[in-house]
Amino acid sequence: TFENRALSFSPIHYIDFFSRSETLSATVNSLVIALTSTGLAALIGVSLAYLIARYRVAGSTAIVFLVTMASVSPPFLGAYAWRLLLGRNGVVTNYLGLDVSIVGLHGVIWVITWLVFPIIFLLSHSSFQSLDAGHIEAAESLGAKPPRVRMTVEIPLALPGIITGLYLATMAALSDFGTPRIIGLDVNALPVLIYTSFLSEAGRNPALAATGSMVLITISSLFLMAQQIYLARRGFAVVSSRALDRKPLSPLAHVIVLAAVIIALLMAFTPHLTVLISSFMEWRVGLPRANFTLANYATMWRTGMGPAWVTLSLGIAGTLAATAIGLGIAYVIIRKRYRVIAPVLSLTVMMPYVIPGTVLGIGLIMMFNRAPLQLTGTWFILVLAYLIRNLPFTVKASEAALRRVHPALEEAAISLGARPFRVFVTITAPLVLAGAVTGATLTFLHIVTELSSTIVLYRPPWKPMTAVIFENTLVDSDFGVSAAQTILLMMIIYIPLYFIVRYGQIRGQSGG
Repeated sequence: TFENRALSFSPIHYIDFFSRSETLSATVNSLVIALTSTGLAALIGVSLAYLIARYRVAGSTAIVFLVTMASVSPPFLGAYAWRLLLGRNGVVTNYLGLDVSIVGLHGVIWVITWLVFPIIFLLSHSSFQSLDAGHIEAAESLGAKPPRVRMTVEIPLALPGIITGLYLATMAALSDFGTPRIIGLDVNALPVLIYTSFLSEAGRNPALAATGSMVLITISSLFLMAQQIYLARRGFAVVSSRALDRKPLSPLAHVIVLAAVIIALLMAFTPHLTVLISSFMEWRVGLPRANFTLANYATMWRTGMGPAWVTLSLGIAGTLAATAIGLGIAYVIIRKRYRVIAPVLSLTVMMPYVIPGTVLGIGLIMMFNRAPLQLTGTWFILVLAYLIRNLPFTVKASEAALRRVHPALEEAAISLGARPFRVFVTITAPLVLAGAVTGATLTFLHIVTELSSTIVLYRPPWKPMTAVIFENTLVDSDFGVSAAQTILLMMIIYIPLYFIVRYGQIRGQSGG
């Protein structure tokens, strides 16, 4: 953001940014995409989370697991799948003879809505599931009808998780690079503008990219300030918590709820189903042929399983580190209430989440490209990038859980002689563990599907599967092999992720 010739600070790049129609339209488009897709995702995610957490719905554990799985596929691949189905020459549009296309601003909003709704669902579900039965019973004993209890007690008490989910979803939509790049085409968005300004061989403009990154960070900071101010002005903590008994549904209501869940899951899993079918089809010159084949899996097997092990190791290491560090940061922000340190720390944690991964990767290369911290091209720089980029999930999920743990519980233990560290380990951590597990789940999913920072940072032999899939999809135009590798990517995390989600369900049902 300064003049390279004189090496002196100048506002000229910001003046240029806000006086050009291209950059202004990119900013407006990014805000429209983020706010609209988050609003639609909230309507779906919060409603389903409430129904699953508060009512006896058949297969509720499986539903939570499936919603979590809906975000496994790399975002750019999901966008490619939707375009393959509903593009101008898509499979569905050609079959039905429709003169429509998903390509455009409306398509970007549609794809991102189903991409971010699991974030809102998981955090809202965790909050609804951990509500204290005493508050609801007190309201009902005073004659409040169920709709009034829902609007004045249940939803307000669950707001930490809901607002946090909305914020994280908005940031994910705001910083998404793959979807606007593939679905948007002529739709200009800030992440795409920053990427092309940094890496484009023609018209490269690092100053414009840096200025766009600062605008993106400023927008993120405003959203973060709004979230922090709203939650700080209200109290959500309870001294004790007793698990809620889920209410029964009438047969008709049960059918309606299950139908809504099935429709939402079908929309969310459309890219996954498309990828699964594509992995068994023959592809020539980027076009599918209706021939069943296992050649795509054979090609994948010949290329080796090294990327799968790299991805799994990075996911486990990054998730463990993010969970431990995120819980500690959330404790400092919520419990210590430092007037300056807490807001600065919160803002610092959230900044990398909205910075495009490409920019973050370039920054890390510039920082760690010389001895004694020469990490460029190693496994460690990938873990560091994933940790920095996904730390907000564990921090925000732990924050939402901590807001519901009353400080009196910790103060009682300290008054009995327990040291602060022991209080944290034996009292605070177990009470917020369900929320931390939710954050860890989201962190793991986003690490194994991260692309934008990966394509800048990886060097052989540390090549994650997302880089391999990206190259096969866009470089070799071999979507069949990419689809087979995506199926493998989803399968290697199904088992560990199932146990994580299952543990969170057990903790929630037992009042944890």
